[in-house]
Amino acid sequence: MRVLGNLQSACGAGCLVVAVAFGMFWLTGAPDPVRMPTVPAPLAAAGATAAAAVVLTSRERRSGFRSVMVTLSAIVMLSGSLLALPHTILMVLVRAGQALTAGRGSFEVEPSWPATAVHGLNLVAAVLTALWLVTDRRLRGRRCLRCGRAQATLPAAPARPPLPVLAAVATVAALPYALLKLGWSLGWRLGLTGTAFDEVTLTSPGFGDTVLLTVLSIVVSAAMGAGAGSRALRWALATIGACGALMLLPAGLTAAAQALPALWGAAVIDDSEIAPWAFTLVYVSFLVWGTALAWLTITYWRATRPMCPAHTVTGANHPVATT
Repeated sequence: MRVLGNLQSACGAGCLVVAVAFGMFWLTGAPDPVRMPTVPAPLAAAGATAAAAVVLTSRERRSGFRSVMVTLSAIVMLSGSLLALPHTILMVLVRAGQALTAGRGSFEVEPSWPATAVHGLNLVAAVLTALWLVTDRRLRGRRCLRCGRAQATLPAAPARPPLPVLAAVATVAALPYALLKLGWSLGWRLGLTGTAFDEVTLTSPGFGDTVLLTVLSIVVSAAMGAGAGSRALRWALATIGACGALMLLPAGLTAAAQALPALWGAAVIDDSEIAPWAFTLVYVSFLVWGTALAWLTITYWRATRPMCPAHTVTGANHPVATT
């Protein structure tokens, strides 16, 4: 129970820190160059404050109503950052790559560090809140805190998870983005309508580095598809897969909604001089890629989890979970 108390304190403290961070971000008028639909900073701060208040009060009382209130408050809190996270994380990675290569490109890659800090803290608080909600639910259902089992059962023959299929979908969906970015950095004109990318190279921010990130995603997908399952590797693969899905899905959902009208000539996407069909191809592939990667990561995590050592014994020829 000490671990539970520490998690509850960490969750409440994290939400309070996010509330203060959003409040300062709003009061100082710090810029956020990521133009994505997010809730206003004061509203996100209010959601974080409400989540912290509910988590930190009534420590000994657990109820479904409290969990619902925390969930709703956390959704409001995370809505202040969720759609901005893909671009925010990418800009940090691209800026780090630029520091190593000293490459120059066609657009500004300097992140807004105050905005980056706020969105990063929000993500950490959201993860802590999710862990607390899962733990609270298991306690209310008298389930094992480690594995979530409620009673002793003889496990059925495990179904074969579709890991290779999901890995193949994630890999194929990543190719349009990787090939276009690689081609543009080598001077190809396919999918371009202007001259903005004429001077880019493989070392330009947002080109060779994003190709490498795509290759990393493909390697990780292949490893999860093969069911690689050592303890350290399992955590590393799942963490990279979760981060990749977190970057791809919000960007894909938002951009896909913009891309279809632009493809039909009903709207202009942006001023990046990328042809509407190329924009559509890339961001629809983001949506498919992110969905497959998220599904693959969750399925892989469940398929490779070890038997719970807290209450598992061996009976007959089968492992049996006991409460």
